[in-house]
Amino acid sequence: MEGFRFKRSFRPLERTIELMLLLAASVAIIVSIAIIYTLMDGTVAFFSAPDVNIFEFLFGTKWVPSGSDPSFGILPLLSGTILIAGGALLIAMPLGIGAAIYLSEFASPRVRGILKPIIEVLAGIPSIVYGFFALLVISPIFRDLFGASYFNAASAIVVLAIMILPIVVSISDDAMKAVPRNLREASYAMGATKWETATKVVLPSASSGVIASVLLGLGRAIGETMVVTLAAGRVANLTFNPTEEVQTMTAYIAQVATGDIPPGVAVDAAFAVGMVLFIMTYIINIFAGIVVDRIKAGKRMKRTGLTGGLVKVIGAPGRVLSKINIGAGLKKGAGSLRRRYRIGIFGISMTGSSLVIAIGFLAYLVHYILTQGLSGIDQAFLSEIPHYIPDKAGIYPVILGSVYLMLLTLVISVPIGVGAAIYLTEIAPDSRHTRFLRRIIQNLAGVPSIVFGLVGLTIFVRLFDFGISLLAGSMTLSIMVLPIIVVSTEEALKAVPKSFRDAALALGATRWTTIRHHVLPNAIPGIMTGSILAMSRAIGETAPILFIGSVFAKVPPSGIMDPFLALPLTIFYWTTHPKAEFHELAASTIIVLLVILLTMNSVAIVIRNRVQAKRDW
Repeated sequence: MEGFRFKRSFRPLERTIELMLLLAASVAIIVSIAIIYTLMDGTVAFFSAPDVNIFEFLFGTKWVPSGSDPSFGILPLLSGTILIAGGALLIAMPLGIGAAIYLSEFASPRVRGILKPIIEVLAGIPSIVYGFFALLVISPIFRDLFGASYFNAASAIVVLAIMILPIVVSISDDAMKAVPRNLREASYAMGATKWETATKVVLPSASSGVIASVLLGLGRAIGETMVVTLAAGRVANLTFNPTEEVQTMTAYIAQVATGDIPPGVAVDAAFAVGMVLFIMTYIINIFAGIVVDRIKAGKRMKRTGLTGGLVKVIGAPGRVLSKINIGAGLKKGAGSLRRRYRIGIFGISMTGSSLVIAIGFLAYLVHYILTQGLSGIDQAFLSEIPHYIPDKAGIYPVILGSVYLMLLTLVISVPIGVGAAIYLTEIAPDSRHTRFLRRIIQNLAGVPSIVFGLVGLTIFVRLFDFGISLLAGSMTLSIMVLPIIVVSTEEALKAVPKSFRDAALALGATRWTTIRHHVLPNAIPGIMTGSILAMSRAIGETAPILFIGSVFAKVPPSGIMDPFLALPLTIFYWTTHPKAEFHELAASTIIVLLVILLTMNSVAIVIRNRVQAKRDW
């Protein structure tokens, strides 16, 4: 036996499978390259035009893309974007942080179980529905009360604030829940009230997560398309007056997608605008991602001492994250105990009212849509084809187009996303390459959806010559939802106990056999849940398929190369129609879309609850 050595046998099948999983994970890099190529190609073509120079583009104050004397100064588009995104953030930030404080520190488990799903419902409503509501409900309010123009930034600001509210609430709430309980107990021991503890101990300790939520909300607001396209207008004004009509960068790209911009240099300008938009959101998401990663990496907080009411919160490497003086408000002269409790009651009431505002908005939105559209849903509406006469219009091919689009997206994206997650979680070591792939996937999740529309037009429609087809649309949506599937699958795989893997390997199973027979079966419910939620996102998206969907498709697609119509596209075109009858048809179509989304989300919730009930590990 001397000199005998164990040798790892070469298994071609396993090596092939691991290589395929590596290729699946590398798709994220390919998609990122495709985005950069698309934007660079169009940007170079734009700046190659004789009437365009980069100085005018960056510092010009006029954006007039068509006509005999076009001007391409991006400042009006930039100011419109900053006005709406910044205004929305100014509303969403105090409301979101206040709601997170209430949910984390003051809401009972029963109340929290009711309120948290309502916030999740707000997050699941498609942006086209918010755009419909902004144009037809919120905008008239500002016109009547403040003399705003028909299209105005104020309506977009208000609705966009509600859209990004769930992001701020969810991440801030998670950050506050992660604050160690002993910090709260130390604060109570010093004589602080619950309100003082929440605002002077918990909130500062969770500041990194709160900042990350604000940055992610800002990135979402900058990249939003449908609300600003429908409500804010299509005139690029260099103004910060919210009652006036403005145009954002995403709205201009959408205007190109709908064919309202004549071919030529004005169309190429959309790619240059998309490049600026991509860079802005990329930088914001990089900073937010770094903050979130540092929190997830184990920046645990612990109490290191109480001296005069001073609490130091220490990170994992021993670095002081913050010093919280919980005794500052308890000194002599700071006010009576009764006054402090009154302040606490007022503060709790204010934070609770943040959730009341969100619930009231959701209730009003649902009531308006049901009032406007419920009477229009009948057998004829569900079985007829779209028509230019409202009484004869139906959505039968539109429903089938959305279903086919979702199913084909499922077939394309789920194998790639699940394969990428398996590689990153189960096979790849913790190396620079793995961390690079994770960073790429995180950044893809923050790319504005309208940019994916540009990629779909350039790569799938033109370069691959798929044309305006179901295949091009599904490929575009697949690369958009890929990060959602990867992240949700990773979480499902990580939830499987490590002991399952160790036991299988100890009995002689190979790494792939362990994954195939022990890890994946236990992770399938979580993978299914994430995939369903990703498809919900796909079926409700409008901006990516503005470039690819066909308004002239009156019959369901019979093959993957046929043109198609989808529910969000139909809602968009009917909402922008000047006749009020088509607005009612849009409301009816919204109801159908929301029923489909509600059904899919309910299935995902049922799967998750059943798994949690049966799980004994």
